Amino acid sequence: MWGWIFVFLAFALLLYIFFLKQELRKLKQEIQEIPTNASYGSRLYVDFREKAIMELVDELNQMIDAFEEKNRQAKRMEENVKLSIAGLSHDLRTPLTSIHGYVQLFHAATDETKKAQYLKIIEHAVKRLIEMTDHFYDLARIEMNQKEMALSSISLSNLVEEIFLSFYEQFEEKHIELQFPEPVHERPTIIADPLLLTRVIQNIVQNILRYANSQAVIRYLEEDNHLIFSIKNDIKPDSKVAIEKVFTRFYTEVSSRTNTESSGIGLYLSKKLVEKMNGSMDAVLQDGWFILNIHLPLNRTQM
Repeated sequence: MWGWIFVFLAFALLLYIFFLKQELRKLKQEIQEIPTNASYGSRLYVDFREKAIMELVDELNQMIDAFEEKNRQAKRMEENVKLSIAGLSHDLRTPLTSIHGYVQLFHAATDETKKAQYLKIIEHAVKRLIEMTDHFYDLARIEMNQKEMALSSISLSNLVEEIFLSFYEQFEEKHIELQFPEPVHERPTIIADPLLLTRVIQNIVQNILRYANSQAVIRYLEEDNHLIFSIKNDIKPDSKVAIEKVFTRFYTEVSSRTNTESSGIGLYLSKKLVEKMNGSMDAVLQDGWFILNIHLPLNRTQM
């Protein structure tokens, strides 16, 4: 009796070991084929329903998920690099060509008034080049997660007024009227990085100066734990704004990319900076107005 039981158990054990080794060989082959044959969403499966094997497969599938996510990130980064190089070459070529042409005109001119005019244009183009390269540098550091951030309590309305008014002459020159909200006794503060936020507001100012028709209106609204900074400007009658693309890298109103005044990266960079400060940014077109809304965390400790 006991002999037959021993034989049965031995046979069952051998059968278990046989199926286990068979499943392990199959699993090994599938793992070896992952780098060459597997596509996104691939999974390892086992037919032998043994707890330890199933737990091992679950762990391996988690590793595959992480591996595939790394591949996706690498592909996105590769595409971003290609797009950045293409955009950079387009955006830098135009002002560089302009500078080269006006340098030739400057040397050929004998009239001092003309020379002064050409020099002013050259200086403006150089300034735009510096601004573009700063944008590209900031963007590269953000996407590589190398942009340092120092959060602190900031009066958003004070900073907005200070920056907008520093461009007063440009707004006057463009005949753009600024409308600020009525002053209040207590101005709420937000949690943000002063330097990054300054960059965001400066980018918004530049966007208004390029595309506004005659007005820009600033408003503030508290919602939940955020302060919403809303800035809207009327758009020019001939403007063709693709609202779904305004935060796309290198998007400009001028599809031919002959617009030397814009790299098409300002709003894209601004959105990235705002998100880095735990905020959000969106845009809408409404009855001839382009409206930007920036949501930034309120400083509740001072409220």
